[in-house]
Amino acid sequence: MPHITLGRLPFENLKRKPFRTAALLVIVTMLSATFFGGAMLALNLNAGLDSMQKRLGADLMVVPQNTGAKAEALLTSSTSSTFYFTNDIDSLVSKADGIAQSTVQTYISSLTADCCDEQVQIIGFNPATDFVIEPWITSEYDQTLETGQVIAGANINVSTSGTIKLYDHEFPVAAQLATTGTSLDNSVFVNQETIPRIVGYSAQVGHPAIPEEYADTAVSAVLIKVADGYSAEQVADNITEASGLDGLGYVYPGGITATTKTNLSAIVGYVALFLAAFWVMGVVVLLAVFSSSTNERKREFASLRIMGATRGTLVGLIVKESALLGLIGGLIGIALASLVIFPFSTLIGRQLQLPYLQVGVPTTLGLMAAGLVFAVVTGMIASVASAYRLSKPETYLMLREGE
Repeated sequence: MPHITLGRLPFENLKRKPFRTAALLVIVTMLSATFFGGAMLALNLNAGLDSMQKRLGADLMVVPQNTGAKAEALLTSSTSSTFYFTNDIDSLVSKADGIAQSTVQTYISSLTADCCDEQVQIIGFNPATDFVIEPWITSEYDQTLETGQVIAGANINVSTSGTIKLYDHEFPVAAQLATTGTSLDNSVFVNQETIPRIVGYSAQVGHPAIPEEYADTAVSAVLIKVADGYSAEQVADNITEASGLDGLGYVYPGGITATTKTNLSAIVGYVALFLAAFWVMGVVVLLAVFSSSTNERKREFASLRIMGATRGTLVGLIVKESALLGLIGGLIGIALASLVIFPFSTLIGRQLQLPYLQVGVPTTLGLMAAGLVFAVVTGMIASVASAYRLSKPETYLMLREGE
């Protein structure tokens, strides 16, 4: 018979009762997986919101009538759209007071047909005036974007030859950007001079993105940074008055951020509530199982007392068993949650329709460590009642009942 030391006794006790140990491990695994998964979800949503706030550098967007919802969806989700003005909206807008800086962008949605590798949002921008996309692109690609080249978002599938096919034409990809957790990850960026070429290619495959007469002038949105002393709403009123155009669409990125933050806070609140309720239920079940186990093990504890074990030794034995269960269950739970969260991060973000950005490795490792501590502490808390009973002076009499 192998020699069993006091330090190895907790592990041997767990091995000796495989069904009970497996049942306890299942509970701890579920608790740790839920804790780690829920916490990671909340952190990724917050990281996505921070990233979106950094990318929405404009105070106001002027868009065509009845396209405000499309513009908001373009900023907050992966929905791609095509819309444009047919007049010289940039000149009309520039007449208004309260504009510190403005630039134009053109939005074209590619197709899911054979002519395109995938449906993406094509964003045409002017590198000379852009203050929203250009600073971000420059931080990762410091060269001049040539006409006919594209810069791909993080989720775009670039071919091994470094191109992407749009409207049956292979566009060379000058660079691919890092993940932002926003709709920009599903976009490709071109300079405004490339837009007429894209319109021409789309016409050649029978799906003109924009009527060719507007190919050189089409603008989807005027993005504005308002001057000091003006609000975005005041500038919108000034634009309406100065342009003489009724029915212009106005999108306020700051309002979108606030709405997204409200939605995100609600989701995080529900996740926290669910975690708390699930944790309480789990601890109650563990308490009941440990308490029942203590009653079943009276003879075992009595034998240990006869062999000289103190009450402290028995308490330590129970606590070590519970800590070991927490450690093993925590490792399994974190591993299972990781198998769901990390490979399907992009899919989760799309399903939530909210900015979703995977946090960095240091934060992830820190959360894993916190998850393990959580699992071990939960297991130890569940053994508190049993340990307390064993520490009472009359315990010896209770144990004698099991002899």
